[in-house]
Amino acid sequence: MWVGAHLSIGQGLTAAVHTAVKIGANTLQFFMRNPRGGKMCVVNKEDYEGAWVLMREHDFGPLVAHAPYTYNLASAKENVRAFSQFALKEDLQRMRQMEVPFLVLHPGSHVGQGEEKGSVLVVEALKQVLADLPVGIMILLESMAGQGSELGYKFEHLAQIIEGCENHPGLGVCLDSCHLTAAGYDLSTWTKFKGEFSKFLEWERIKVFHLNDSQHPLGSRKDRHAKLGEGYLGWEMIADLLGHLKQEKWPLILETPQDLDGYAGEIKEIKKICR
Repeated sequence: MWVGAHLSIGQGLTAAVHTAVKIGANTLQFFMRNPRGGKMCVVNKEDYEGAWVLMREHDFGPLVAHAPYTYNLASAKENVRAFSQFALKEDLQRMRQMEVPFLVLHPGSHVGQGEEKGSVLVVEALKQVLADLPVGIMILLESMAGQGSELGYKFEHLAQIIEGCENHPGLGVCLDSCHLTAAGYDLSTWTKFKGEFSKFLEWERIKVFHLNDSQHPLGSRKDRHAKLGEGYLGWEMIADLLGHLKQEKWPLILETPQDLDGYAGEIKEIKKICR
């Protein structure tokens, strides 16, 4: 089982892997560039080669990159879509060098154009990005909470985008337990949840799972992560969820509002539950 957290690579990937090992993780997620801006994190060959030596020593699973929040392939503004598309291609090439297989991407926000128009724009942009997709890398559309004009809070949205891209094998899905709860998907009955997802997409499309509690209740459409056990999911539901997640070969990534000691505590509890 691969469990990790979202960590900074501001001091380099090797430093981030050292931090991951320190908190008991065997995977990690990181931003490829400033999450609120366009500047790419500098990662040199010596650094990521050193990181891979360390990861092999500690039996790490796949690493996960996360696209910045500024990307919006559904924007009505052509310059925003063009930048998002260009930067995505740049990120994917850097990931190829770093041997990072997964890039989590928020599908985008239609900002008043409507979900159908927004989805069409996302498909148009993704087709161009996928045309240059490096071998061995997947773009994972994240399930969203449905806040504002976000796309991706319904499985139908994700399916429409993937089908619009001709079911490209380089497209997958990242699920987020907080977002799913906010969007109205009940995780308390896994079989029912799995059936709901499978109405629209192949289960095999799921490649990464963000494990977060939610500050707001089922169907709230509010994206506020909570520490594990301190939100509307609670430890009982999370423990039941982990019983199913440990059967899957997905990196589990914590994005809870924690410091490093907090992440270490959550990872320790997850491992205890999953023994």
